[in-house]
Amino acid sequence: MESYAYNTFFTLDEARDLAQKTLEQCRARSMRTSQELCFSHGTRLQLAGMTATLNYKPNYDPNKLHVTVDGAERLSNLTETQCHYWGHGIDQTMIDDLIAVVSVEQALCQIAQFVDVESMVIALDWATCRNEHLKQTTKDKISLFLADIGRFPGIRLFRKALSLCRENTDSPQESILRLESVKRGLPELEVNAPIYLPLQNKEVVVDMVYPNDHVILEYDGRYHYDRNRWEGDIEKRNNLSFAGYKTFPATRRTFATTQNLDEYFRIVGSAIAEYRNTGSFSQ
Repeated sequence: MESYAYNTFFTLDEARDLAQKTLEQCRARSMRTSQELCFSHGTRLQLAGMTATLNYKPNYDPNKLHVTVDGAERLSNLTETQCHYWGHGIDQTMIDDLIAVVSVEQALCQIAQFVDVESMVIALDWATCRNEHLKQTTKDKISLFLADIGRFPGIRLFRKALSLCRENTDSPQESILRLESVKRGLPELEVNAPIYLPLQNKEVVVDMVYPNDHVILEYDGRYHYDRNRWEGDIEKRNNLSFAGYKTFPATRRTFATTQNLDEYFRIVGSAIAEYRNTGSFSQ
């Protein structure tokens, strides 16, 4: 049974812990050299709280700290560090008295040559997510940055990923469900969509929906199993069912293997077909 390729499960506390750990490593690295370091690529994203594990190519070592220089003559072989030349100017800022970093927009562009499309989408969705503690930028800001710098290694992949990115998502698991849906030829999912409930005369927001097919996909992380959240989810889904929608929750187990994902989307696809054929769902 094939394991799924991406490890995207983390809590906000874990994201903060990784950011702090990475910051300490960067400070220690900076204090051991007289060279001015500007941290970039995945290191920069970890400093901003990105914990999702991307599918990096062999020429990128995620266990090292990554820095950028603006001249090929400045490339160096520092221990535990991977040094990159970036020929489009360094969009640098200081995050404390010692640590210089590139902008999040630049870091996203920089990793494009080292990842696959799905990883790039996960990174872009994370950087533009709805969580105010994690959101780093917007699609508009990324597009403006992209327009300013011109061509760079990985730009085609980056542009494709940006077209697949959806701002204000809630988790990398939602990104994966959206990407896996597209792979299977299913319709476009609408993210964080409002659904009108006629009985209550109000709207509720769902993670993702096939709007023309009345099928909803939601990711239930562990926080959903708090008693109040669990009871609220049941009430919400009962109301959605009354309004003519069918909800398919995904859990961590859904993402455990490609077989589990295949089975999940077979059920989703069957529900879409049923609605298109009959205009409703059987009980």
